Amino acid sequence: MKKLILLLPIIFYSITGTTQTSVLELKTLTKANKFGLDSTQFYHIIKQQFNAVINSSGKTTIGNYASADIKDGHLAFNATKNLKNGNMLSVNANGGVTDGFFAIFNQTKINSNLGIDLKYNILFNSSSLSYHSGEYDNLENALSNADTVNVFRNSIYKDYKLMLQKKLALLNVEIETVTNQLGTESSEIEKANLDYQLALKNLQSDSLRLKLQTLKPKDEVWNENANKTRNDKIAAVNAFEYTAIRFQWISIGVGLQNNNFNQFNPDPTNFDNQIIKQNYTSWDISAEWNLYNWNHYSRYTFYILAGARLTIDDNFSGLSKVELNDTYQYGDTQTQRTVTKKITAYKGDYQTKLMAGKIYVDFYKFFLDNDAALHLYPEANFKQYSRQIYNLGIGMLYSFQDQKSKENKAKLNAELYLKLSDLSNDANSDLSVFRRNEFGLRLSIPVSFFNL
Repeated sequence: MKKLILLLPIIFYSITGTTQTSVLELKTLTKANKFGLDSTQFYHIIKQQFNAVINSSGKTTIGNYASADIKDGHLAFNATKNLKNGNMLSVNANGGVTDGFFAIFNQTKINSNLGIDLKYNILFNSSSLSYHSGEYDNLENALSNADTVNVFRNSIYKDYKLMLQKKLALLNVEIETVTNQLGTESSEIEKANLDYQLALKNLQSDSLRLKLQTLKPKDEVWNENANKTRNDKIAAVNAFEYTAIRFQWISIGVGLQNNNFNQFNPDPTNFDNQIIKQNYTSWDISAEWNLYNWNHYSRYTFYILAGARLTIDDNFSGLSKVELNDTYQYGDTQTQRTVTKKITAYKGDYQTKLMAGKIYVDFYKFFLDNDAALHLYPEANFKQYSRQIYNLGIGMLYSFQDQKSKENKAKLNAELYLKLSDLSNDANSDLSVFRRNEFGLRLSIPVSFFNL
């Protein structure tokens, strides 16, 4: 507990220090309307970045993603959806096998866990944005050009329609003139020439009438042009390059987790009842506070999450894993064949409907032009009939970029992590703290499947 308490002030001190340095160095920290951006443009940028970084799982990856934990055989799929009020709904579906991936390939009977979490994310109004004045001039020019192009599109429509109407009126006058000439002309050659001119002008007149009839109504064209202008303006705001952005939000969540596993009961008197199939679904509610500070200088970029979770849980995590072999013999003593079946089970006093709680922090400190991050995630776990457990996780996250993409979007995020369990040895383990560890690799693939 003391180590956890000492760690948290260090994290918050580093956050405070980098934030103050960022403001002093940039000197362009702004909110809506202060240096030109109106509230619509400002919050469009904030919400766009909010969508990109939101952490809806309380785990170790940010944003929309599909991830795999190689060590635990655990898969997760995370998604966020914008709501009309500017907040977001997050869905995290996860599942895995506690026997690891190799159990799947060996086609053995596996122990599995499945879960789903829903979170409602509420963005605070205390967001801020930094940018250079020249960048705003570029945006202002782009927005002005969009309005100019809209006026030009509307003018083209009006002029084109007016041109067709004038051309048709002129043709009608010419048709009338040729018709009058036909009534007074006696020469067969001249009549034939006038008939040809009349037919040609009637054909041109019919073509103009058809164009006028198929021309879209003015209101429809005006709306189409307005939509094009709106999209041009959104594209201009999306292209706006800022130097720093900062916002925070809270997340309220509920979740379900199902554990399905084999429990081993070492009862020598009843062999058939030694393997018990257990299936239990726990539920939880959670609340989290998040702060994200991005800067084009990566030494100022960080992300922190602090949360608490209340659960009606089981003690599956406290059971010990064992591997059993069931051996079957076929044939007589001379032609005997032995078949061995491997079973993974968990040993211990299994309990359900336990009140449990968890307090946790996720802290990312970015470097290498924001492509990599140091990840710290301490946590304190409390469970009914058990002593409190304090864990500390340390990870190194790196984002592999798509060099062919103009936006340099990430194609794969990889995190190498080390988790030290039960720092104060409240479970009275005979192992040292560095031997009570978990070492693994997490891989996540950013995905985009909503038009956010």
